[in-house]
Amino acid sequence: MTSAARLAAVTVACEVRENGAYANLSLPKTIRSARLNQRDAADATALSCGSSRWLGFIDAVLHECVSRPLSALDGGVLDILRVAAYELTVGGEPAHIVNEWVEVAKTNERRAAGLVNATLRKVTARSVLEWRELFAESLTGDEQTEAMTSHPAWIVRAFQALVPADEVQALIDADNEPALPMLVALPGLASVPADAIRGALSPYAYAAPPGPISAIDGISEGYIRVQDEGSQIAALLLGAVSPITRGEQWLDLCAGPGGKSALLASLLIPEGGTLIANEPSPHRAELVRQSVRAFQERVSVTLEDGRNFGHEFPNRFDRVLVDAPCTGLGALRRRPESRWRKHEEDLDELTALQFELLTAAVLATRIGGYIGYVTCSPHPRETVGVVSRVLAEHSGLLALDTGAVLTTVTPKTVGAINGTAVQLWPHRHGTDAMYIQLLQRTR
Repeated sequence: MTSAARLAAVTVACEVRENGAYANLSLPKTIRSARLNQRDAADATALSCGSSRWLGFIDAVLHECVSRPLSALDGGVLDILRVAAYELTVGGEPAHIVNEWVEVAKTNERRAAGLVNATLRKVTARSVLEWRELFAESLTGDEQTEAMTSHPAWIVRAFQALVPADEVQALIDADNEPALPMLVALPGLASVPADAIRGALSPYAYAAPPGPISAIDGISEGYIRVQDEGSQIAALLLGAVSPITRGEQWLDLCAGPGGKSALLASLLIPEGGTLIANEPSPHRAELVRQSVRAFQERVSVTLEDGRNFGHEFPNRFDRVLVDAPCTGLGALRRRPESRWRKHEEDLDELTALQFELLTAAVLATRIGGYIGYVTCSPHPRETVGVVSRVLAEHSGLLALDTGAVLTTVTPKTVGAINGTAVQLWPHRHGTDAMYIQLLQRTR
C-alpha cells in the first residue's frame, strides 16, 4: 500500500470527523483530487471505510495505548492513529508498517510523529485476538459491548430484541463487512448482462463487476445504477401490489437521492403514468433530477415539505412511496460511520416525523390506492410502531399482506416475513435491513 492511499484515507477520516461526511460520498472526490490509480483508490477505500466500521474496537485499542484521553488528542493526529490502528489490527498488516505511518504523520502532523510511532508500537504488541481477550476480561457493560462488536450498545440491544439469539452475532458480523456493490438495470432501458452474477431477490439486480463503476456501460446514461437489492425490492413491491393501469399518478414522498424514484419511473412511464419525486433538500433534489434524467418529461421533482402533501394534494395519487428518514440502522454495512452518529434519543424526533409523513401519504392517496411505507431501519419504533399508530388513527386504511406480494417478485422469501410486513436482513438476504409495509386506503 502506498503513502498516497494512506494520506487519502486520512483525508476522508478528517472529513467524516469534522464535517459529518459519509466516507462513501467523500471518497470519490478525494480519490480524484489525489489522482489515485485504481489500486490506490481501492486501498484508500478499504482503509477509510474499515476504520469507520471498526471504530468501537479501534478506539478501545487506542485507549489502552495512549496515556491521555482520546478526546484530548488533536483531531488530525487521532485520524492518523485510527486509520493506522485499523490497518495494523483488523487489516492484518505487519508491524513494520508503523514506519510508513510515521512518514504519514511527518507529512500531516510532524510534531506528533513521535507520539504516532510510540502508540502504534503498542498497538502491534497484541494481535486482534489478544486485544479481544483483553477487552473480554477488562471491560464490562456498554464499554465491552462497543469494543467487542464495534456497534453502540443500544443498537446491539435492539438487534437482540429483533432476531433470535443465535443470529445476533451473524447480524453484527454482516454489518462489519463491506457490502458488495449491487447494480440495477432499469427495466425497459437496460438488461442484466448474460455473464453477470445475478441478485438473489430482485430480477433487475446484479453484482458490480471489478473495476471502476463509472466504466460500466449504461452508468453514465442512468440506465444502470448502483442500488442495494433491498431498495430495489421496496420499489418493486409498490409496483407489484396490483396491475398498473394506464395513466396512474405516483408520488415518491421522500425521494432523495433518487434511486427508488428511477426504478419507480421505469415501471410507470411505459404505462403512460406520471411520477412526482419530492425531496425538500435542494442538494438531494438535484441528485434526484440526475437519477431520473432518462424520464425527464414524465417525472416532476418538487422541493416541498412532505408533511404538507396530504392537504395540498388530497386524494390524488394512485400509489405513494414513503421511504421515511430514519436512524439508518439497516445500512450500517454501507454507511458504517452512521452507527456512531445516531442515538437512542433520536428515535423520538424521527418517529414523530415518520408518523407525520405516513399520515400525509394516506391523505394524498386516492380511495383504493396504495402506500408503501419503507425504512432502512429494523427498529420496531420506526417500523411496526409507526404503522400501528397510523392504522389506529385511520379506519379506512388496511395493512396488506406484503409477503404475499413479495412472492410475485421473488420466490426467495425465507426469513423475510414479519407479520403483514417484509423485513429484509443483511445476514439472511445480503441486503440492507429494509422494512416494507404495503397499505391500501379503502375509504
